[in-house]
Amino acid sequence: MPGEIRTIAEFLEILINEPKWETILELCSFEWMKKNATKGVPLGGAFWDAGAQVFIHKGVNGRWVETLTTEESVEYEEFADVKLGTECSRWLSFGAYQNHESSNAD
Repeated sequence: MPGEIRTIAEFLEILINEPKWETILELCSFEWMKKNATKGVPLGGAFWDAGAQVFIHKGVNGRWVETLTTEESVEYEEFADVKLGTECSRWLSFGAYQNHESSNAD
């Protein structure tokens, strides 16, 4: 996560306030977001019987692979490329930019 935060800040041309770096990392952590879910979830989590904490869920990359058909996966990738651009689409899918061929080989 620290590397991704720095990459995003560089892309956005935002200087990181180094004295606040540890606070930035804490506030971006999954643990902090889960603990403070009502601050960032629509209507404080009123839509979910168990509250906002169930909305904040530590997902697993690639979990969708067993859910979607090959055709659905291809359709999603093409749609994401059109709407987001290839670089953003790959980042969203894999957490870092990779070209399509190398990501399928892993």
